Amino acid sequence: MSATFGYLAALLATNLRAAFSNPLQAVSQLALMVLNNLIFLLIWVLYFERFPELRGWGRADVAMLYGVTAFGFGLMVALAGGMRDLARTIVDGSLDVHLGRPRHPLPSLLMSRSVPAGFGDVASAFVIWLWFAERSVSDLPLLVLLSLAAGAVMTATMTAAQCVVFWWPGVLRLAEQFWEVILMITIYPQHVFGPAIRLVLFTVLPVAFMSQVPVEAIREGDPLKMLAVFAAAIVYGGTAIAIFDRGLRRYQSGNQMVVNR
Repeated sequence: MSATFGYLAALLATNLRAAFSNPLQAVSQLALMVLNNLIFLLIWVLYFERFPELRGWGRADVAMLYGVTAFGFGLMVALAGGMRDLARTIVDGSLDVHLGRPRHPLPSLLMSRSVPAGFGDVASAFVIWLWFAERSVSDLPLLVLLSLAAGAVMTATMTAAQCVVFWWPGVLRLAEQFWEVILMITIYPQHVFGPAIRLVLFTVLPVAFMSQVPVEAIREGDPLKMLAVFAAAIVYGGTAIAIFDRGLRRYQSGNQMVVNR
């Protein structure tokens, strides 16, 4: 176990050094992301100036949701930014370098890149929680824990979706665009959707566990919903690993994919 953690820490340190090799550029990306998130949230502030609530949710609830999403998403791309290139890596036959490493290839793939702007998302989450969502400092540990779990669900979902190219390489562009689709749904209050769509958001596309359920768990003080978020992180994380391992059996090195078998 200690050797595994040491290996992951070495991967992370290497990628962070590469990401911040140009400190000025990295800090600029970080600051711009903070500004971008705050500007986006101001749109909701203006909305709630005109309308007091959105099906029972107020400004503070939407701000908390956006903060959870920003923290989970930001930490994901900051620490596991290689997930964004996973599908292309598979299709291009570039998995070989990761298969030759002494541990399971998936952590190496996910942690092969760090995006400095992700730290801007993480930083802005604290501003959003304390200022716009009007949460206290004592709420931060729970918010961070639930956001970590939400980020794990997000990473698992994105990973599983991109692994589809093991079977259907032709959907590469669709797999890459899935990233934007999930993010757009996550930052919008899902409780406004109908029952059929909500069922999908709790199962096939577990977007609800990335933002809505963590927010409801905190605003209602519901320990069962908190446990549901952590359980979702474990279940979907395990599912993503299983899908990757299954797809890996179809992979061939030498920049080729097995299309049919």
